[in-house]
Amino acid sequence: MAPWHPVANAHASEWLLRQGAMDAPYAVVRRFAFGDPNRPELWFRVVTWAPRSADRELIGWCRTLEAAAAAGWDHRCASESWRHHLAAKRTDAATMDRERPSAADLVRFYRASLRRRPTAGTMERTTSGRH
Repeated sequence: MAPWHPVANAHASEWLLRQGAMDAPYAVVRRFAFGDPNRPELWFRVVTWAPRSADRELIGWCRTLEAAAAAGWDHRCASESWRHHLAAKRTDAATMDRERPSAADLVRFYRASLRRRPTAGTMERTTSGRH
């Protein structure tokens, strides 16, 4: 008989996303299987990190673990960018909390801004070298 170990039946269902091994998590991804148990449809839900599940906010649903991890990372980047933008305008913390967009909106706005940025190869030059 071939050796068997319980880990052969183990399937990861939740991932804490962190930048470094010792850093605090910035998002949580959970795997869900729907439909036929023999051929389930897999989805991955990504939420913001908070110690209590009730304090987490939905970032979105994705079809792959890779897409969910990317959404979590983009939320982290978007949150930092948004916070720095308001801090540069000397916005107080209470106003930041009141005006903060949803996690899903932050990711959507962040990704849209990345699509609008010109790349060096597509920038037009003027005769003076300035844009």
